[in-house]
Amino acid sequence: MADTTHVCASCGQKFLVISQEEEFLKKMNLPMPTLCPSDRQLRRLRGRGERKLFRTTCQQCGAAMVTTYDPATVSAKILCQTCYRQYYDTTDILQK
Repeated sequence: MADTTHVCASCGQKFLVISQEEEFLKKMNLPMPTLCPSDRQLRRLRGRGERKLFRTTCQQCGAAMVTTYDPATVSAKILCQTCYRQYYDTTDILQK
């Protein structure tokens, strides 16, 4: 089986489907891709939901950090990676 070239249904760009990928798709009874790899990735990312980042400081050591937790609404401590690892290593989280 030879590599085949397809045209993206979204952007019109040509993309290659290698023979190993085509064999896998046939074996798994899946359709041939109609979108180029870039547009397939964008489609996956759209379904993931938006993420928002917040600048804050570690509530234990005061180090500047970026987190996905909103400091204005979170009730738990927001820790930097170093402090979190220290907390995790010294605390039996199953006993809480």
